[in-house]
Amino acid sequence: MPATTQPTTAITHPDPGKGPPGHCRVTVTWQYRPDDVPMEPTEEEPFHLRYHSYCGGCGHTGPARSRENRAAEDGCDHAYPGWRDLPVMDHRPYQGKPLARWEEAARAAYPPGWFDRMGPVREYRTPGATRHVPGYAPGGGYCMAVLRAAPAQPPARAATVQTSLFD
Repeated sequence: MPATTQPTTAITHPDPGKGPPGHCRVTVTWQYRPDDVPMEPTEEEPFHLRYHSYCGGCGHTGPARSRENRAAEDGCDHAYPGWRDLPVMDHRPYQGKPLARWEEAARAAYPPGWFDRMGPVREYRTPGATRHVPGYAPGGGYCMAVLRAAPAQPPARAATVQTSLFD
C-alpha cells in the first residue's frame, strides 16, 4: 500500500488574522488531496483540492468541501448568523467615487457595526462571475455572490406557414 502524503495547506483569504480580537471571522484554507486519500462525506466531487473554513477568532473549523464557495458559506454561517437574510447589493464597483458610494449604501443597508466585524456583503453577479471574493466587503470580509435571475424572455411569436410562393 502506498504511503499517504501529508496534504499541503494554504490560506485563500488575504489577511486571516485581521479583525477585532475575540470576534469570529472567516478564513478559507485549501489542501491538496492526493489520489490515495479518500474523499470526506461532505465533499461532492473528487477534486484534488479540499477547502475548509476556519475561524480566526475561536478556532472553529468547517467540514471539507470540494468548492471554495461552499467553505466560505460555512464560515459565514458560523461567524455571521443571518447573513443570508441581508439585502443584496448591486455589483461592487472597482474604484473611485462609485466605490465610495457603493460602500456608503452597503453600510446604510446592513446592521450597524456589521462591517467593523468583517461581516460579508451579498452582491448580485452574473453567470461566470460567481466566486465569493475575500476582502471585498467594506470592512474586509467576503463579497458573497448571489446569482441575478435572468430577465424574463418575451413569448415567442407564433410561426406562420407560407402556403404559396407569392403570399
